[in-house]
Amino acid sequence: MTYLGFSENPYLTIMKNYLLFLIVLVGFSSCLSEIKRLGNHYKAHQDYASLAKVVDLVPLGTDTAYIRSILGDPIDMGFDFRYTVDSVGPNDCVIGAVFHIDEKGKIDQKWIDEICE
Repeated sequence: MTYLGFSENPYLTIMKNYLLFLIVLVGFSSCLSEIKRLGNHYKAHQDYASLAKVVDLVPLGTDTAYIRSILGDPIDMGFDFRYTVDSVGPNDCVIGAVFHIDEKGKIDQKWIDEICE
């Protein structure tokens, strides 16, 4: 059945799109709250597990101000931010996350491993 030239009620279509939007919004906001929760845990405990999850969840292209707001003040090398944990790896080097900063102040590479320098 058509309704004003539409194959289904236009209000139904609007409601479907609105519900889809809400589902996407809730999923996105839960991811953001998960990152904040993990960041707070890292700040309190300096643990590998929460730092590794933050590294996984933070997308490339993220602004450095956002990284600071999640993980706190980094070891700022000018070209990258470093966050360490309270343990060392098999090469007796500190374990930590590195967020490399591009010329626009955005994260273009990220990893967590031993930092031997």
